[in-house]
Amino acid sequence: MKIYIRSNNFTDIQQKQAIDCIELLTKQGYTCSVSDHTSRLLYGNESHRLFSPEESDLIISLGGDGALLSAAKVAIRADKPLLGINSGRLGYLCAMSYQELEDFTKVFEKCSISERSLLSFEHEGQTHYAVNDIVVSKDDFGKTVDLHVEIRGQEEFEVRGDGVIICTPTGSTAYNLSASGPRLDVAAQVFAVTPICAHDKNIYSRVIDDEREVAVLVNHESAKIYCDGTYICDFDHKALFKKAKQRLKLYLK
Repeated sequence: MKIYIRSNNFTDIQQKQAIDCIELLTKQGYTCSVSDHTSRLLYGNESHRLFSPEESDLIISLGGDGALLSAAKVAIRADKPLLGINSGRLGYLCAMSYQELEDFTKVFEKCSISERSLLSFEHEGQTHYAVNDIVVSKDDFGKTVDLHVEIRGQEEFEVRGDGVIICTPTGSTAYNLSASGPRLDVAAQVFAVTPICAHDKNIYSRVIDDEREVAVLVNHESAKIYCDGTYICDFDHKALFKKAKQRLKLYLK
């Protein structure tokens, strides 16, 4: 099996864990590859850039949930299954812990693929995907944002406050839940649209069919868009969010 590894490499400990992960998987008969950047960082050369994500059988993330969300973007574009190994803190979406690497094959055989729906957003000719959520946020911490939200074919409403979250069932237990949004069954074909600290207390979270598109218009000034916590752009007009055609194939126990 050919495994493409995406790891956190910010600290010396994380870099050592990445090297150990490659060595442990190689000893168990797997062929491993990393990005050019990671290979140079870990080894000072490109010797471990053996194949691309598209040529792999499996993509592994090494880190916490942040590392997995970053690796998910690679897995989605390559259309390959993803398995998370938690060497971070929570690791909610990870299938196994770093300590289980020595028994990778045994643990992996107990895992199965859970297909997860995704959100998508088009910006400047590029499609951005979100496993958890897309957030339209105020431009500055000390300000508010004034938004017009349209759930196509259903309703329209105004949100003045810190912004709005559009989340998948997978992401419903993340930022959405912290903002008093609903917890969604991961198998449900729905999204949640949740205001963030809305000034009008009658503005509440909505659960919508995932075939509906959500349009957000900035009434004045500008707002920021984040996909899974990654800043995408500032905008001062209308943005459209919808279900992606692709799905994430995520290995879980």
